[in-house]
Amino acid sequence: MKQPGSNSTPEERRRKQRQREMNRQLRVWTPRRVVGWILVVLAVVMGITHWLAHLGWRPIPLAMGWQDLLLGYPAAGLLAIAGGVVIGARTHRPGSGNRGHH
Repeated sequence: MKQPGSNSTPEERRRKQRQREMNRQLRVWTPRRVVGWILVVLAVVMGITHWLAHLGWRPIPLAMGWQDLLLGYPAAGLLAIAGGVVIGARTHRPGSGNRGHH
């Protein structure tokens, strides 16, 4: 009795291998990582917007003091740190210990 897929062509085997690799890569993009990267992107946008505001372009109609407090570099930095923590956080799953990884 033949194994299913045993008579596949080399091209079909390469296509299946590429599909498995893409699926493996997509599995690592958990909702937690997506949220983390969204926070990092928001931090970059916030920092650039704040820099532009100091150059004289004010897209947000707030006084510069309020922009410094609410939208300034400290807030952008906190968002970036929060995003990094969320991206790097690993949840413990039973049986997923890091045995053998040093």
